[in-house]
Amino acid sequence: MIDNKKHDGDLNSLINIHFFPLTSQGNIYSMSKLSSSNGTNKILVASLKRKIYSCEADRENNVLRPIVKELLFTYIPNGAEIISIDGYNKKNFEEEYAIGITIIKRSGDGTMERYLNIYSETSGDGDSGISSIETIAQNCLTVELSYTPYLLYHTFIYDKDIDEEIVWLISDKLSHGYVESKIDKYFPEFINLNALALWIDIYYYNDNKRRITAIGCQCGLVKITIVEIETLKIIDEWKLRYASPISNVRIFPRFNNKTIDDKQVLDILIVNLLNRTIVFSDVLRNGLKNDFTLVTENADCILTSIVADINMDGVNEILLGTYTHEIYVFKINCDEKWILSDKRKFDSPVYSMSYLDITNDGMKELIVLTQRGVYILQHDLSKIQKILDKRLAKLSKHYDNCKTKIID
Repeated sequence: MIDNKKHDGDLNSLINIHFFPLTSQGNIYSMSKLSSSNGTNKILVASLKRKIYSCEADRENNVLRPIVKELLFTYIPNGAEIISIDGYNKKNFEEEYAIGITIIKRSGDGTMERYLNIYSETSGDGDSGISSIETIAQNCLTVELSYTPYLLYHTFIYDKDIDEEIVWLISDKLSHGYVESKIDKYFPEFINLNALALWIDIYYYNDNKRRITAIGCQCGLVKITIVEIETLKIIDEWKLRYASPISNVRIFPRFNNKTIDDKQVLDILIVNLLNRTIVFSDVLRNGLKNDFTLVTENADCILTSIVADINMDGVNEILLGTYTHEIYVFKINCDEKWILSDKRKFDSPVYSMSYLDITNDGMKELIVLTQRGVYILQHDLSKIQKILDKRLAKLSKHYDNCKTKIID
């Protein structure tokens, strides 16, 4: 159950439109989103005990109908546990998904076996009336791993010989072209890391000519690197040490579709599992000189985070999900300080969050994975109508002013 006490905050104005339970719990790596070329979205949720679900929405006679399906992925043996899941669309103009699932399984002699299962469509698939995802679930390539997988994360590499390619990073290893490759060929920022990476975030900017990489490690190490893409030269690099594991790192633009002096304003969020959560402001200009600590109330363990403009004011907010069943929302004020603006209580620990349009109505929903199941939270449509009316009035006034100046 969600604590639905009414507050004025943006998080508590969201309406719970659907919940589906999980037969066993997941973890912070158990939810992924899939976006199709036509703009529709779905989420994939994996539980530890081999159950995987897809969730999307459909409208019939103007009635919203959530669709939850259990997907039967092959080559996940009895006794295996799913550690992480990730997926992406390989094509810009059609649906051709690739889905990765990492699993571990104890063998008969007591040793631990570890695998990356890669599911994708082959030529001629998808013509039998079965959905694209169900077809993909039957086409598996298994890669045996020599290490325990944690985060499964996809990103781009740019190479003059192969142009652009999507690859998977597994913690600090690289899965390239469905075979394991040395990571230092494409990601020099991972060389000599000497730590177990729990979270990775990579942000390309300057027309994909540069990238900034943030790595959070189990030992409390945070490494932030700026890389020139064409030469793979490290332009700048910082290392920080904290007393607890780093559960999340996020690189994000502060504003939506806005730059200052033709330069993007990028902030970096560092989520300590047991200690303070920190935001470094405008790192492209200031490096790590300007930092701000997010103050939470009785949050003993922060598991997850997302960055999203949930109040639709053009400035991104930070959402933190905790083991103590709460989501906290922080927004930046005019003094460039991050303040707690809202919080909401759930029925169990919050493992993961995503903010995307799953109902295909043009408005994004907040998807929350807890220990017990998945919530889909929708914006109050009456509140959206007020925002729209206010913006139309502002636009109309601007148009009238411009018209008056032209006449004068």
